[in-house]
Amino acid sequence: MKLLHTADWHLGAKLGRHDRMEDHQAALRALLDVAASERPDLIVHAGDLFDAYRPPYPALRLGVTALQRLAKIAPTVVISGNHDSGALFDVLDDMAGMASPRRLWFVTTPRVLEFDGLAEVPVALACVPFIPPGAITDYATGDASRFEGDYADGIRKLNDHVIGGAREAVGPHGIVLYMAHLHVDGARPGNSERRFTVGEDHATHTKGLHRALYCAFGHIHDPQQLPGSARGRYAGSLIPLDYGESCRSKHAVVVAIGADVQVGERELPPGRPLESFKGTFHELEAKAANGALDGCFLKAVVKSDDPIPDLADRVAEWSPQCAIFNLVNDVANRPVKAISGAEDGEETSVEDLFIEWRSTAATAKAKKAPQEAVLALFREAVAGSGDEEGPDFGWTELTMRAEGVLAALREGSGGHRTGRSTHDQVPTAIGAEHD
Repeated sequence: MKLLHTADWHLGAKLGRHDRMEDHQAALRALLDVAASERPDLIVHAGDLFDAYRPPYPALRLGVTALQRLAKIAPTVVISGNHDSGALFDVLDDMAGMASPRRLWFVTTPRVLEFDGLAEVPVALACVPFIPPGAITDYATGDASRFEGDYADGIRKLNDHVIGGAREAVGPHGIVLYMAHLHVDGARPGNSERRFTVGEDHATHTKGLHRALYCAFGHIHDPQQLPGSARGRYAGSLIPLDYGESCRSKHAVVVAIGADVQVGERELPPGRPLESFKGTFHELEAKAANGALDGCFLKAVVKSDDPIPDLADRVAEWSPQCAIFNLVNDVANRPVKAISGAEDGEETSVEDLFIEWRSTAATAKAKKAPQEAVLALFREAVAGSGDEEGPDFGWTELTMRAEGVLAALREGSGGHRTGRSTHDQVPTAIGAEHD
């Protein structure tokens, strides 16, 4: 059988104020051409279909249309990434399920999909969408109170469960495939991923994944082979999403499974070039003259002794179709105090920024280092940042207690009194909720 693997489309993404629809459309046309020429038996999208929980309508339409066209070529499965809305995916999955025969699936929770007729033997796809650290205990074991370990341990237990289920479904001679939207420890992140979801708290490993013939991963935007012994790849993002990816090629992955497993790449157009410039005004003029930067995004630092008025207008005269992402005039005669940052260009952690704010920039009453309890709540909030619902912080339990008290009060004030006072009834209602 043949598999087409793609991921991280991030439809609806912008570069500054500039929409990337044109670049996405060109890349998707090329991806559809690859699918049409390769004629895969199964197409998998490993998460982050959209760039936000509530994608703009044009991005939503583009994504659904592209997936429908892919599904006409082969059964297509999409798992939710950390940028995707589980609620939206559930709606799309309900709509896709109305087709007969069904050709498109949107997966929001870990599960196994079985396929007949794709190959000479049965095929099962084990799917693991993005799971925030705060939710891993719900999936790792049947009883969250008995789970012990970190995020990587929970993902390993989950992987053992879904791959074991896939193997059981197809038997000893069937084909087991695995797809996930996760950060594997040892993978090489690009410079555009959010540190919230590719940091150490979200790192997993590939132990146990060797039982799948191929592992299709999304989440890391830099295309690469999986670290460790598991056979698989990160497909990478569909287009360079920002200047951190400007030098990376983009492609789709084609996997042929027969006597052995052969993995190949099909290059995709990178979209409009992301041009960086640092130099003098005259050097920029020479670079941009006669429309040389038309159809490009430009990030430039222009050095001069004195301020250059209307610098953006001058660039527009030289290259009218150039999209200016960032244009800075570095003036020697107007020194500006540099903002202190992390050493060696390393991004300051969110926790360190929070501590600095509490210690220096907060209001007078709050201007002190946060207590450990406050930091613990902050870490919990950050850990659940990829979850659409976010951390609960005990709100559900408090609501249920309040509802129990109100129910008891209503019973006490109604027409069916039992002879007990309201004060007798309230503790009973609260205690019953704990049982």
